[in-house]
Amino acid sequence: MSHVYTPKDLDNSIDNIYQGPYHAIDKVGGYIYLSRDLPSGRAVPMKDHIKCMLELCAGAHYYAQSPYTDHYTESQALIDLNELKIRRINIQGEPCRNAYICLGYMSGGKYWHMDTGLENNCEEDFWRAFWWGSHYGKPDNCTEDEVRAFNTKNYPNARYFRNTFRAEGTDTEDIVTCIYEFLDADKNEIGTLKLEFKRAKGEIFVRSERGKPILRFVRFMSMVPRSGKLSDDNADETYLIATMRDLRIDGKPWTEDYLDYVWSVQGANIIDLQISNLGSHPVAADADYINLIHRYQLN
Repeated sequence: MSHVYTPKDLDNSIDNIYQGPYHAIDKVGGYIYLSRDLPSGRAVPMKDHIKCMLELCAGAHYYAQSPYTDHYTESQALIDLNELKIRRINIQGEPCRNAYICLGYMSGGKYWHMDTGLENNCEEDFWRAFWWGSHYGKPDNCTEDEVRAFNTKNYPNARYFRNTFRAEGTDTEDIVTCIYEFLDADKNEIGTLKLEFKRAKGEIFVRSERGKPILRFVRFMSMVPRSGKLSDDNADETYLIATMRDLRIDGKPWTEDYLDYVWSVQGANIIDLQISNLGSHPVAADADYINLIHRYQLN
């Protein structure tokens, strides 16, 4: 059983790190690729942003976050399903972790956060559409069963999964839209699912003086304990190899120029991590790649 660590357990030794490796507590550490606030041009110490977001007992993972601004409304990623390699079972042959390949957002309203993308969390080994958002409940226009049914088992000819996240605001509403597409080998659409979430103006997004939603787009890949218990974050030999390609913000390549904060957790369990051009041998300027295996007990 893992020891449960939370950010409040951390001392001040990592507070003023801006870039490079960090040691959080005990054996748990990672790497800070970026820590800055592009709108102001200010370098940001770890204590002012990343430290409070560290999830020390959620398996090996990374986060990449765009600047907090009203300059864009859509993010997108393409996943080649043939590139995904995963092991979710422990030595007893039981699924013990869930895998996520996601986009998302953060803003300042009641519904301040959402993750959207692919998950692998069933007894069988297949991928399906996923979303989760703070306080949301369920989509306005479809059921949870419809979301769960949008999976590779029901679309056996799918080669690619395209994930699009859209944030919009009107004079009366905040609107979040998640669009999932399965594509064939020629990238022709063979299935699509669109989720809509509408709330009163100001409940999802803070607005700028121009009346535009202010938000931070997020992307990540991770494997978390299936039980949801931090104490089950064990060295269980589970692994994930995955790539997100064609990363876009408002149709433009989502390169490091559109990133403020980028960090990894449980670096000892990450064999390779390439984020935009921030790694030593990047896949592409608009692609992320991770190769993780939970081989060491870190907590």
